[in-house]
Amino acid sequence: MTTLLERPIAFDSVLATVAAIDDVSPHLRRVTFVAPRIADVVTAGPDQRIKVLLPPPDGAELRLPTGPEWYAEWCATPAEERFVMRTYTVRSLRTELAELDIEFVLHGVNGPASAWVSEARPGDEIGLIVPFSVDTTSTRGLLQSGVDYVPPATSVHRVLVADETALPALAVILEQLPPAVQATVFVEVPDARDIRPLPTSGCADVTWITDGSLLEALKSRDLPFDIDYAWVAGESSMIKQVRRHLVNTIGLHKSTISFQGYWKRGHPQI
Repeated sequence: MTTLLERPIAFDSVLATVAAIDDVSPHLRRVTFVAPRIADVVTAGPDQRIKVLLPPPDGAELRLPTGPEWYAEWCATPAEERFVMRTYTVRSLRTELAELDIEFVLHGVNGPASAWVSEARPGDEIGLIVPFSVDTTSTRGLLQSGVDYVPPATSVHRVLVADETALPALAVILEQLPPAVQATVFVEVPDARDIRPLPTSGCADVTWITDGSLLEALKSRDLPFDIDYAWVAGESSMIKQVRRHLVNTIGLHKSTISFQGYWKRGHPQI
């Protein structure tokens, strides 16, 4: 994939091997992947999107795509013969070790990625489509490089809203939060045992929701008056409701809200 931006953007496929598996919490499993080419992977931001590739529904061997037209070829392939593709974020990237971590939400066999990771073992192989060149010179370049968290350089007080599917991205955002920035954070997880420390170099006020909704938790809080940016990620209907509340009730301008639907209730997410 290339663009007419200041810098070229390039993604390519990698056959990666499972090196380690760690159950971070009852509903989140971190998998470490290794491959020589991961040493050359780059990211454009803390919520860097990548693709996970699984064997097609007909049980055929996974064949990795190559070249800039891989997505068009995938769309043109009969559904039963296509590799299964899901979108995830990079949890950690250690290029010096050629390692990349992804955190998967565990929800049984209700979905091919969850079914795969539930049975995954060290030595298993999987396909990844990852960035080898990104454009960080502009907001447009960042967005086309696969990130949505693009706060203004002047932002000092942010609202961050995530469900469990966006928790890995949120964790990286907080890890990279500048010391001068304050974040008011809302996180919804299925179980109190999924609550975990979220280290940050900034200042974060974190509210965990295990019973109720993100929207109601947001409504019940007196938010700081000087919020200048919001990032909302997770289930599609949730982000729409939260965005509407931030605009209509809190008074944030639409241009200051980054939002991303990671999945839609009742539908598979690509």
